[in-house]
Amino acid sequence: MRILVPAYLYEDSFADNVQHTLTQMGHEVRTLGFIEHRKQMSSRRRAALVLRNAVFGDRPGETDRKIMKAAAEFKPDLVLAMTANLHSETLQKLGRVAKMGRVLWWGDTPANSQRWGIIDPGWDFIYLKDRSGVAKLRMIGRNAHLLHEAMNPDWHRPIASRRNGDVVIAGNYYAFRQALTLRLLESNISVQLHGFAPPAWADAKIKQLHSGRYIVRSEKSRVFGEALACLNSFSLSEGDSLNCRAFEIAGAAGLQIIEFKPAISECFEPGKELLFFSTFEELTDCINRARCSPGDLERIREAGARRARSEHTYEQRLKVILANLN
Repeated sequence: MRILVPAYLYEDSFADNVQHTLTQMGHEVRTLGFIEHRKQMSSRRRAALVLRNAVFGDRPGETDRKIMKAAAEFKPDLVLAMTANLHSETLQKLGRVAKMGRVLWWGDTPANSQRWGIIDPGWDFIYLKDRSGVAKLRMIGRNAHLLHEAMNPDWHRPIASRRNGDVVIAGNYYAFRQALTLRLLESNISVQLHGFAPPAWADAKIKQLHSGRYIVRSEKSRVFGEALACLNSFSLSEGDSLNCRAFEIAGAAGLQIIEFKPAISECFEPGKELLFFSTFEELTDCINRARCSPGDLERIREAGARRARSEHTYEQRLKVILANLN
């Protein structure tokens, strides 16, 4: 199948993992090309987008034109977009090109959808990781389905065993994650901070401790595997859904300590494949358990890795999407 992924790629991004897996599955994939993650997430780029919208209003922009140019050249059977806010006009035009449909796999909280976004009637299939979001979209007649995020076994895999006593935190440094990190520091718990650079308004301690590294692929798995534990928390806007790190940490055989959500039980067995917490005291209890009983928790690491590889790979998720087209 000829599949257009209408996105720029950077290493280990959602779109990168999807195009990598589709290619392995034998499909021909076209994207908008690679871009460094620093450029993709830079404040300058975000400011430029805000300025463009203020000046030109709600009209298709440069990215929309590049998508349509790629579609005209590639003539895809299917458009598969990851967490993409495509302009309605662009989406309508893609419907005349991609005869097998326009599919949106949304990996963010539904609250972060902009304009028509996930509600746009131009999508033939919409996949969300939030069950309540799926129900709301079905209420208005959209063809919505539940589909969790995933891990890529080519690099989210066990490649290192524990070598330090740090709690690893990776991702975006929104206010809740910063506040939780600061409370760990007050409790004399050693942390490693990786991922996107903290925002300008971040606490000075967060900025000081940040490694300056955006870890990806096998390097990410090494960091997860070597740590005492990997803390997985969620922003205040996140509903009952899991992020990609829930599957990547497990795939790397990291000891995952995750903020509790009912959705966890759909994907893992709490207490046997990962640890969870609902209070700060439960979080510190999990960390102390990791320090005192490394042998017992090694079995949790291994069980989480087995579960991730057997049930939560990108290939397994994409097979669901492609099968539903029929």
